[in-house]
Amino acid sequence: MTIDYFKLLCALLVAFQCGASHVQPKLVIDEDGGADDAMAIFMALICEKYLNGPQVVGLTTVHGNVNESQAYINTQRILNIAERKDVPIYRGAASPFIHGIPSDSFFGEDGLGDNKVEDYDKLPAKPIHAALALIHLSHLYGDKLIVVAIGSLTNIGLAIKLDPGFVSRIGQLYVGAGHIHNAEHKEAEFNAAMDPEAYHIVANHSYPSQVTVVPFSPILTYVKIEKNWRINVLGKIPTVISSYMMKFERKSIAAVDYWANLDPAVMAVVLRESLVDEFKFSLNSVILCGTDRGVTPHDFLSENPNTRVAVRINKVKYMIFLYTVFSAPLEASGHSNGPYS
Repeated sequence: MTIDYFKLLCALLVAFQCGASHVQPKLVIDEDGGADDAMAIFMALICEKYLNGPQVVGLTTVHGNVNESQAYINTQRILNIAERKDVPIYRGAASPFIHGIPSDSFFGEDGLGDNKVEDYDKLPAKPIHAALALIHLSHLYGDKLIVVAIGSLTNIGLAIKLDPGFVSRIGQLYVGAGHIHNAEHKEAEFNAAMDPEAYHIVANHSYPSQVTVVPFSPILTYVKIEKNWRINVLGKIPTVISSYMMKFERKSIAAVDYWANLDPAVMAVVLRESLVDEFKFSLNSVILCGTDRGVTPHDFLSENPNTRVAVRINKVKYMIFLYTVFSAPLEASGHSNGPYS
């Protein structure tokens, strides 16, 4: 797709709202502090402020892209950049239930591109573990609460072990993890492999009406975006957030010849479910032993599914959505000179 054609599509897009509702849903993001998490968090915060999206009521940190301590540091940086220092941070699990895998440092050793760290105000975490915070928020908001898990599932697994009614109490749990395994995607996906036991706990307490899985394989299959578009269209939006995102992703963008990150795609599904061309119901599980540890089988023929799975996401709609979201601050200020002018 050429840049001009993309801009034409954007220009024809009717103004939209993220997750519009008479009662504003509440959103908690369980994240592991990488550049992909940063983009997902920025998306949620922008949608809340400008596009009637869910209210972000907490960020919970977990081990994954980086260790939990670094994830906490990165979360403080992200909220400073977004000028949302009011959002509570709850620190979570620093290690898996049993054992996971080492980080591949795809987004840099510090998870945010290994840049010179900007000055930022330190934000104290709330004095409650992330798993307990998730349980508390589930009681506080009930079915108005959306939980988005885009790191290892340790915090979610702990919350379920402490309170088996956690999943049934909330409105929706979105899980960004696993693959739909086939000849092309044989290996365990990163988030699932980080804590297979936690994935097992979540799968065993899932209901298709309340748990949506967004695997990585459909992103790699249907939503590989041209690097030129990431750099020269999305990356050229003249905002502070877009500028920082280019810095945070500098190592990951250089490492591959396309752009396809899981966490922003998961958040896009949360905020704009119509981007998904096809959902299927699945009996989802995870392999805990042997060389296939962390592999997440899906039985789409089961009469007793436990999850709803996003199996196909529309690439063009997703690109338009990303551009619309990250342009929203310019549109609101009247300073846009892009395709929405």
